[in-house]
Amino acid sequence: MGYLAERVNYVKGLMEGMKFDTSTDEGKLIKALLDIVEDIVISAEDLEDTQDQIVDVIDEYEERISDLEDEIFEDSYDEDIDEPLTCPECGADLDFDELGIDESVDSFRCPECGTKIDVEWLDCDDVDSED
Repeated sequence: MGYLAERVNYVKGLMEGMKFDTSTDEGKLIKALLDIVEDIVISAEDLEDTQDQIVDVIDEYEERISDLEDEIFEDSYDEDIDEPLTCPECGADLDFDELGIDESVDSFRCPECGTKIDVEWLDCDDVDSED
């Protein structure tokens, strides 16, 4: 039982302990309002349960998607990354990670000889069409 349900039960207990007269107009009104609040609390608890179930399902789907991404993209990335990149001018081994090169870069200079090297990034569609 949640915090709100406990509070509603506490107020109900107060009414009983005070021998609150629910036969008067005011007593009928207060009892009816308390019943409405109790219904709202039950609905809120049901919504919390549903939300928890939805979050669990979303977490499960995210995990499945992550596993699928790893499975799908692992092979295509490993093939490209395993091939060393060398400078066409001096033959120096180039590591994109060490040089801080990402997909926002169109070209860079070889740290050994200063030769400008153009970079052409493949889209996922390009990788799929090569297979």
